[in-house]
Amino acid sequence: MATEFLLPFSPINTSKRQLAVLVTLAVSSSSAFAAEQTMTVDASAAPQESAWGPAPTIAAKHSATGTKTDTPIEKNPQSVSVVTQEEMALHNVTTVKSAFNYTPGVLTGNRGSSNVIDALSIRGFSETNTNQYLDGLKLQGDNYSEFAIDPYFLERAELLRGPVSVLYGKSNPGGVVSLVSKRPTTETLREVQFQMGTDNRFSTGFDFGGAIDDAGVYSYRLTGLARSQDAQQDMQKEKRYTLAPSFSWQPDDKTNFTLLTYFQNEPQTGYYGWLPRQGTVVPFVDANGNQHKLGRDFDEGEASNKISRNTKMIGYNFSHSFDDTWTVRQNLRYADLRTNYRSIYGNGFDSSTNTITRGYALSEEKLNQFAVDNQLQAKFATGQVDHTLLMGVDYQRTRNDINAGFGSATSLSALDPQYGSDQMVPGSLFPYHYLNKQEQTGLYTQDQMEWNRWVLTLGGRYDYAMTSAYNRSGDSLAKNHDQAFTWRGGLNYVYDNGIAPYFSYSESFIPTAGSTLDGATFDPSRAKQYEAGVKYVPKDRPLVLTGAVYQLTKTKNLTADPRNLNFSVQGGEIRSRGVELEAKAAVNENVNVTAAYTYTDAEYTHDTLLKGKTPVEVPKNMASLWADYTFHETALSGLTLGAGVRYIGESKGLYAETAENGVKSNQNFDVAGYTTVDALVKYDLGRFGMPGSSIGVNVSNLFNRNYVASCYRDYACYWGAEREIVGTATFRF
Repeated sequence: MATEFLLPFSPINTSKRQLAVLVTLAVSSSSAFAAEQTMTVDASAAPQESAWGPAPTIAAKHSATGTKTDTPIEKNPQSVSVVTQEEMALHNVTTVKSAFNYTPGVLTGNRGSSNVIDALSIRGFSETNTNQYLDGLKLQGDNYSEFAIDPYFLERAELLRGPVSVLYGKSNPGGVVSLVSKRPTTETLREVQFQMGTDNRFSTGFDFGGAIDDAGVYSYRLTGLARSQDAQQDMQKEKRYTLAPSFSWQPDDKTNFTLLTYFQNEPQTGYYGWLPRQGTVVPFVDANGNQHKLGRDFDEGEASNKISRNTKMIGYNFSHSFDDTWTVRQNLRYADLRTNYRSIYGNGFDSSTNTITRGYALSEEKLNQFAVDNQLQAKFATGQVDHTLLMGVDYQRTRNDINAGFGSATSLSALDPQYGSDQMVPGSLFPYHYLNKQEQTGLYTQDQMEWNRWVLTLGGRYDYAMTSAYNRSGDSLAKNHDQAFTWRGGLNYVYDNGIAPYFSYSESFIPTAGSTLDGATFDPSRAKQYEAGVKYVPKDRPLVLTGAVYQLTKTKNLTADPRNLNFSVQGGEIRSRGVELEAKAAVNENVNVTAAYTYTDAEYTHDTLLKGKTPVEVPKNMASLWADYTFHETALSGLTLGAGVRYIGESKGLYAETAENGVKSNQNFDVAGYTTVDALVKYDLGRFGMPGSSIGVNVSNLFNRNYVASCYRDYACYWGAEREIVGTATFRF
């Protein structure tokens, strides 16, 4: 069918597609600019989307996260969601985790309003940046050293749900976050952006790119950002300065070498504390019987609290096709991360005095990481079966030098906090001087076999992993060597109309540090998942609908040793099962819509203390809906209005009290669900002779809903983000 599409060279005020790409907050990943005429084309004739490049609409149809090859979403045997740069700009996201606010299967509010790390919970399993990949390579964190990539520098952010060790090695079972950097473009790109908002928000960004020579063999991109604002909590600020130069060499259509760099200085990363259940989930009571709650801006720390980071990364992506059959790819990166952490933080609540007990922590860390992934791909046929065979070997090494100490700090009144007494309690310092190392080598193979409408995906991987912790103070070394084989199988049936039912089985493993009471090391924990679903990705419409049901089980989980609760034994098991539904559609030239629903039933099925309990920070129900409308050919032409609603259901926290008999009670408590509303108003300036430029306003938590986002323990709850208003002006020239 013929549908009207705006090609990259069409006028700014005649098509929804171009307007959406150039929305108010856009850091447009497209390399095209406006010209003078609209063309009517067949959707099937549109330029081929690349899994490593921009998508023409919010409904991306290709991804490499689940296969490491450029694969249509309907042929992937696992559940995957793609958040394009266009969608991130629509929602004005400033963190990777917030890019997934409207994505099923993932909780993004694990740490409430804090933006220090991209903590996520995927399919009931918490991820603290340990499953995040950038340009195909893992961003391995350790201790307080965690990478944080700014979404302004990304082309797309993708979420693959479920175990994926067959492609990535050691991995938490919930899933993988895969990020794709903005790449050089041969089309001239010149963009500057300015933002102002609540909490003294100020931001300036720029994005330049283009061909260096007339033939387009050499091209570049230079993206930069400076942002500062006050954190929601008193006394804390966020400051970030980032620069990402990149360069491409493409002598022909078979060879590409792209140099990717990323330099980021964060003198202050904001609030990284938590508050007790008393004063957040429930009120506390003063001596006169009056009830009180802590304010959303309450800071249980001190003005001297600080987490600063300095990140440097340099690497490249290389690919070369020898012919129509053989292609070789190599991704390589070296990263250096320096972290300085100092914190007075809450670790309990004394109801008799209404004071927050506090601890003291400081850590100076130097982390460096090297990672490389070598791939050989072959496309061929055996009889009537088409094969995409992938063979690879990857290697990663991480080293973190930690100079830390922990102790007790003075308590803080919840009713009348007196700051400034931020000294550690004398004699309580516990030194922690460690050199941590992680190393992994993996060999993997995968075959995607297509016959008629059937797509069979089979893959296997063997890993050798090493973790070690050298105690500099005690001159002792703890070292684990682990080996694991994992595999995955999936079957899709793709109808001509784009409907594709599928079924898959997948596995993962993750090394487990520490030792038992008897001194024995732990085996890696294992996970396996069964998933079935259906995808609808029509070729002639910008629409992606997916639905999945799954059962995911993690075994060999650590659980308390009945002989001594200060030690652990293996044998615990966590089971998560659920349903996930997602829709992304550019309905027509006026309307974009995204919708998602998540049902998660998670439980400790085997555990010394927690059997039958629900894991913390796992809502049973979540749902979201977003829609935006752009006016054309009227007096309101160029105006876009958008609104979204997000519902997060009730979750659980866990008491960390000790009963009189010395056995921890470990009982769940309820954390109420909440609903928030977001809104967008933007205006395209193309009709005023400024093609590609726009102004607008985003409002998150429009009605300023007061809510607790989640609780980890009774001493660790997180206020959700209050209302934020941000105005953006984007100019292209």
